[in-house]
Amino acid sequence: MENSTETNFKFSKPRFFIILFLILIGVALCVELGVIFYKTNFLETFERSFCNVSDYIDCDGVALTKYSLSFGVPNALWGLILYCVMAMLLFVDRIQAKFKNTIFDVFENPRSYIASLALLSFAISMILAYISIVEIKKICVLCFCTYFVDLFIALTAMSKFKEGFIFKDIKTTVVDFIKGAKNHFVLFLIVLTAFVSTLYYLNDSYVLSPKLRKQKLQQEFFEAKVNKYAVKGNILGKENAKVKINIYSDFNCPFCRVVNIMLHKIAKEGHVLINDVQYPLDRSCNSYVGVTLMGHELSCLQSKYAIAAKNQGKYWGIANLFFDKNMSPEKPNSEEALIKLIEEANLGIDIDKLKTDANSPETASALEEDLKKAAALNVNGTPTIQINDVVYVGAMPYDEMREKIGLAEKREEN
Repeated sequence: MENSTETNFKFSKPRFFIILFLILIGVALCVELGVIFYKTNFLETFERSFCNVSDYIDCDGVALTKYSLSFGVPNALWGLILYCVMAMLLFVDRIQAKFKNTIFDVFENPRSYIASLALLSFAISMILAYISIVEIKKICVLCFCTYFVDLFIALTAMSKFKEGFIFKDIKTTVVDFIKGAKNHFVLFLIVLTAFVSTLYYLNDSYVLSPKLRKQKLQQEFFEAKVNKYAVKGNILGKENAKVKINIYSDFNCPFCRVVNIMLHKIAKEGHVLINDVQYPLDRSCNSYVGVTLMGHELSCLQSKYAIAAKNQGKYWGIANLFFDKNMSPEKPNSEEALIKLIEEANLGIDIDKLKTDANSPETASALEEDLKKAAALNVNGTPTIQINDVVYVGAMPYDEMREKIGLAEKREEN
């Protein structure tokens, strides 16, 4: 060990107390940021934070974005972990003196580690600052305070310029890390595996942010180009299910498509039976609507083709095709384009029979029955969801839909 008053192991007293003071400030900031994150992400209603002073300076708004987490872990918690590690490194000589010949002996140059960690954290903070200013267009004042705390810790802990400045500390940290990993390879591998597995779970589940989890679930359905849960037959769900869902929809309704994908996913996960009831917002067949909505001019025709597809056991194959293509540039604008779309989909459908059935009196009668069923429930818009005997108007979040279905299951059990 060096004979100077300050080495890679020990700090001079002034530097020691400055870093300790900065760490305590960082901990306090992260605790407050953690409180803000908790109330904004876990509580339905909450009082605005003291640092929420405008549309631009808004800690609450930042905490509600996906950027408030990294790998599924709140950035406030990452910061708290960072400062706790720094505090441990600051007192590691005392820990080593008490616990000799233990894993703590790997920390040979804690001053360099603190400098490197603080600099790394500051570099990441600059990325977050850019995202905050450019992407989110909101600033969290407390977050920016932690960025400067990290910078001051790095400047206080790093080597003197003539000794190699920060480059020496980074090199020392990397070399010691590799050395420690080699000397305790099995332990390192176990810890690394557990760490990566935990981060994978947290990042995938969003368990630490219920509101962001709901947003992520909704994002799956809104951004899906195709329905990955799609079935092709006439049955969606379990025929003997206690919970029966009627979805009153129009193939040209974007929210109907979102609900359709949700229900397909629910059908794979739960014990429900889902029935699609035609309610085209097209005056040419639906006298219950005042006018044909723009973009819905082929809705009646598509409903007839979907009903006709039941005769060949391909209802949901046609339905999902219409839902997907109507929201894309390939949206058909005529009966010829509609038929071509079905042919190119290779659903195994007899096109001639489908055309005949779609334009038959039986299909027209079946469509009219769906419209009468909707009128009896006072349906006047899509999507309308009927779960057993309870009717819900409009789309709803996936979790809420699962909750409604769960309540219906309980009512049936009682």
